[in-house]
This record gives sequence, structure tokens and C-alpha cells, in this order.
Amino acid sequence: MTASVSVSALGTWSYNVGIAVYAYRATHSTNWVAAATVGRYVPALLLTWIGSRWIDRFPRRTVAVVADLVCAAAMVLITLVAVARGPLVLAIALAAVSSAAARVQSSAALSVAADIVVESQLVKSTVLMSTAEAVATAVGPALASAVLTVYSPAVLFAANAVTFLGSAALLRGVDAARVRRPTTAPAGGSHEVAYKAAIRATWPLLASRATAAFVYGFDIVALAVIATRQLKQGTNGYGLMLAASGLGGLVVALLLRRSSGGRAGLVSTLGMALYALPLVVFAAHPNLGANLTTQLVRGIGAVMVISTVTGALQRAVPSSVSGRIFGLAHTLVLAGTCVGALAVLLALRTVGFTTTLVLAAFVPFAAQLVLGPAFRRFDRHGVTTLAALDPRVDMLRRLDLFRDASRATLYDVADHAVEEHVNGVIVREGDVADALFVLVSGSVEVTKQADVGQVTLRRMAAPSYFGEIGLIHGVPRTATVSALDACTVWRIPAEVFLAAARKAGISGALADTVRLRVEDAGP
Repeated sequence: MTASVSVSALGTWSYNVGIAVYAYRATHSTNWVAAATVGRYVPALLLTWIGSRWIDRFPRRTVAVVADLVCAAAMVLITLVAVARGPLVLAIALAAVSSAAARVQSSAALSVAADIVVESQLVKSTVLMSTAEAVATAVGPALASAVLTVYSPAVLFAANAVTFLGSAALLRGVDAARVRRPTTAPAGGSHEVAYKAAIRATWPLLASRATAAFVYGFDIVALAVIATRQLKQGTNGYGLMLAASGLGGLVVALLLRRSSGGRAGLVSTLGMALYALPLVVFAAHPNLGANLTTQLVRGIGAVMVISTVTGALQRAVPSSVSGRIFGLAHTLVLAGTCVGALAVLLALRTVGFTTTLVLAAFVPFAAQLVLGPAFRRFDRHGVTTLAALDPRVDMLRRLDLFRDASRATLYDVADHAVEEHVNGVIVREGDVADALFVLVSGSVEVTKQADVGQVTLRRMAAPSYFGEIGLIHGVPRTATVSALDACTVWRIPAEVFLAAARKAGISGALADTVRLRVEDAGP
């Protein structure tokens, strides 16, 4: 997954420079740079919103691969337009298709990652992907700048087609069996309820991501103005400034790898401060060195916001609707980018360059501060609220046995669990071991026959589990488990549990538990 993100992002960031430079060289107008942004993002916004509704209904890995192939085809066509000196409008239209497909690909890929990565490692995985994108953000524009000194933007478009093909090949290497199965429930049913509940719970995350996209949209136009008019560095300066922000993102991404993923509001607010507020430095007309340093700091802030919000969404949103939620997030990113690009053009014409920079610095940060109370509520209750939509998965997460399981594993187990209401003996010593039992409510007593008669090994209260020893060792039940009061249990068939146990995600916890309980049971 990380390699796919790296390869795709490398080409995409090179392409972002290429399409802006292509538009500027063809027209020598910053208005057309903004038009190239808005012209490809506005149609992509609609296409992304439509496409995201289908992500959760098909195998997500397949969706991501097909989207990569669509992006590659669009890049090939844009290359042909550029070589033939075709109409800029046609290139922008093809770029819109590519932008929409890229957002669908990213939504599907993030959902796949959330399903297959062990949950205790999900924060590190998210930051690792952010690191990969930060490296691509740093290298891509620098590479684009170097290429554009010798070659035309068409070379960058062709290279981007190759990166999308490489990303598709890498995604094909993801084990399809580990990916959560697509939902088959009709829209308007329980999944629609889950989708709306997820939006209500995560709206501050989505709003923060859109705000960061607004700043990015502002950058697309404003940095071109700064590089060409203020610094007199031309399009190469534009690429260098983007590369500097990518380098800053790389630095903080490496530091965030040790983050636990908590306090999303605090981290994202600090990130927005570092991303937006330094824009006021540009109003002082600094030299290239000061500009690059400012961009490095801003890159740190950008990755803090994006990786924090993305990681929080991956952890919190139910798998059944994660594709749609990420699709919505990408739709908002496109909308924020368009608004940012248009806002800078309007502001430059009405209030001037310096005031535009001041507004761009403080308005997004003020918006992030307004989101503060909602972020605090999310940090306290958001995950709990969303867990109510997946009660079985939430119960399994609370068991030590599954503490290192991936979300896909938890769903597989939960899907096959059969709920039973029991009294008396649940498992009898000597019987065939055919299931794992999860104690959902009530309490049980575990006993064993010994030379001195029946011996009580332990008592357990919900949430807990029993029956794993006979399944793991392939032996009859080693003890009797009886309900002390009315109990609710989930019976998980042996083949389902053993298939889950073979996955690395729960092996460590399982080994510890089995060893301790075998020692308690004795010979």
C-alpha cells in the first residue's frame, strides 16, 4: 500500500507542476493557471461524489486498480494533446477525469488500508503513507522543475501515466482475501443510516480537511505569482517552493511515526497554524532563501493536518461506509481547492497582494479555531458514537485476544458469530471442541475434574471468551464452563476462528492466553 501511494504521488506531484506550467507557458496568464485548477477540479468534484457512492459496493482493491488504469489512460491522452499543441481546454477536461479517478483510487486505497492493517498499527501506517507522500511531494516538484528546464510538460504527463500503471501493479499485489468484502445491502438501508451517522460524528474532521484544501488551492495560484513576479524565478521557482514544503512534510512525518493518534483537535489545530499563518511572511517580499524556509515550515503543518485527519477517519469510520466517507472527504478537498484558487484571484483584484496574503493566513486558522469545541467532542465521544454502529466489532476489539487484529479480521469473525442466550452448562469437559465462545453479558464459572473432585479454575465476567484451547490444540474440551446467571454468548465456528488465528494479527495475544490457561488447567 505504501509503495503504491509513493509511486502514484510522485507522478501526481510532478504532474501538478506540469499542468500549471503547461497552462502558464501556453497563455502567460495566472488566470489560466487558476482556470486549469478549477477547470479540472470542478468536474472532478461531481465525478468523485458520484464514484464514491460505489466504492463500498465492489471489491475495493479492484476499484483502486481500475481507477489507476483510468488515470493512466487520461495521462496518455493529455500527453498526446500536449505534443500536438492541442487546445488547453481539452487537456483540462482530461485532467478532470484523471483527478476524479485519482480521488476514487485514494478513497478505495485508504479503506483497504484501514481494513487490512492491524488496528494497533493503524496510526503508524497512516503516518507512513503520509511520509511516503511527503517524500513524493518533495521529490516530485523538484524533479518536475529539473525536467522542465530541458523538456516540455508532455514528458511529465507521460511519466505520470507510468506511475499510475506502477501503482496499479503494486495494488494487485495486495492479498485480496485480507480485504473486507463489499457490502450488498441496498442504499437507503442500514448502511445509509451508518453513513449519515458517520458524517455527524466526523464532520469536524471533514471540515478541517476541506480548510487545508482551501489553503492548498490558494497556494496553486499564489505561489506561481510569488515565484514569477516577486522572486523573478519563473516556473522553476514554483517547483522549488513546492519541493521545500514537501521536505518539511517529510521531516514531521518521520517524527509523527511515534504518535499514538490521540487528540486530533490539538494536533490538527497546531498543524493549521504552521500551514496557514506563515503566509504573512510572503507579504514582506523576502528573498528566495526565506521563502523556501517558510515553505518548509508550512509543509510541516500540512502533513500534521492531513495525516491526523486521515488517521482519525480510518480508525473511527465503520468499514461498511468507509469508502463513501473517504469519497466525501476527497469531494470536499476538491471543493476547498477550487474555492481557494478562485478566492486568491478575486482577492488579488480587489484588495491587493499584501492583504490577500494576510487574509489567507488568518481566515483558515480562525476557521480551525472555530472547529475546536467540535474536535474536543470528537476526541471524547466520536469513536464511541461510531462504535455503536458496529457493536459486534466493538465488542471483539475489547478482548485481549483480538487486540492486534485487523478490522477485516474482526468483521469476518463478527459476521459468523451466532448469538445464544444460555443458562447452565455451556461447554462440558471432554466434549468435541467445535467453537469459540465470546461472553457478551453475564458471568461464568470454569471447573475441571481432578482426583479430589471438581475444582474451580476461575470465574469470568463479560466481556470475555473461552473455548480456544481445544480449538488450537485439536483436543476435546479441557474444562467445563457453566453460566452463573443468564448469559448471552456468541458462538464462533471453529473454522472461522482458526482461519482468523492463522492471520498474524491475533497470534501474539492468542499464544499468551492459551499458554496461561493451559497452565491453569494442568495435566
